[in-house]
Amino acid sequence: MTDPLEWLWPLADAPVPTVVAHHTAGWPEGVLDRLQELGLLVEGELAARVLCPECRDHHEEVLACEGPGRTTYSFIACPELHRVRVPRDARRQWAVNFTGLTGHLAAVMKLTGKVAELAPARVWRLGRAAWHGESRDVVLARGLTWGDAASARAVITRARKPVVFVPHAKPDADFWSGRVPPVLALDQITTDTPGGIDVDPLEILTALRDAEASQTDAGTAPVTAEQLTLLIRRQIKAEHKSELSDDIYLAAYRQHGSVRNAADFLSNETGTTISKDQVQRAVTRAGGAAEVLNAEDSDSVVRPVASRSRDRRGKSLIQSQPDGEE
Repeated sequence: MTDPLEWLWPLADAPVPTVVAHHTAGWPEGVLDRLQELGLLVEGELAARVLCPECRDHHEEVLACEGPGRTTYSFIACPELHRVRVPRDARRQWAVNFTGLTGHLAAVMKLTGKVAELAPARVWRLGRAAWHGESRDVVLARGLTWGDAASARAVITRARKPVVFVPHAKPDADFWSGRVPPVLALDQITTDTPGGIDVDPLEILTALRDAEASQTDAGTAPVTAEQLTLLIRRQIKAEHKSELSDDIYLAAYRQHGSVRNAADFLSNETGTTISKDQVQRAVTRAGGAAEVLNAEDSDSVVRPVASRSRDRRGKSLIQSQPDGEE
């Protein structure tokens, strides 16, 4: 049985998420109608360039010509056949409706909060969910394998423990500058049902488990101060600006023991002003100071000399430290 979503996901991950009539003509019967019925594809303006409807060998710009009775018709200039009439249906095209798509996904996963576009036509916050006992931001992102994907990555890494959905193409693990979030491709975990898009919850839980296991493995090799400095410089170079991920804010906080000292360190390393409020917000997004400091044993962190008294006294001191304490 044909699942219409199989034709949607590659299109949603394309730089221009639009499909023209000569492509939809090759789709199985009912696919286009079903995607429109679900509100996932919407018809757009008539195409300005079309495939030659006669030789079907090249695309040409559509031109207008006045015919008998002062009616106007469309044609293209074909190198072989010269003037070729273009019927209106040949110019039809449909675009992915990301408003409808994000709404469907948020509803089927029963997420809390409102859908928000974080980066135009690239990244959306679908809502928040409690999985594995933790509150996580659920994000839809597209184009994470494109050449300009660093800007989308910067938006994603500011989310709270994000779970990332992509329509089709997943980036390599080394795409991420810090902690690698769970990334799920929608073309692998969704099906079309009479009620709309259905998402396999087992696939989500498996991705969360695998991501947590990989982070635990990474935690066996603590990051040194030198490695943290190198990570900062690599990220700034990749982003072409002084935008840092939450992982870097948290590692600096762990290393230097306070948001003020972490901000001073990051300001010195980046050559720009990083405020203690920026560090504090990252700590707050991660669950507060106690949560961040208690995560040292499982995260890839810097273990500073300055924290020895805290290490000796154990987790009772960490748990009693109020959020935001400097």
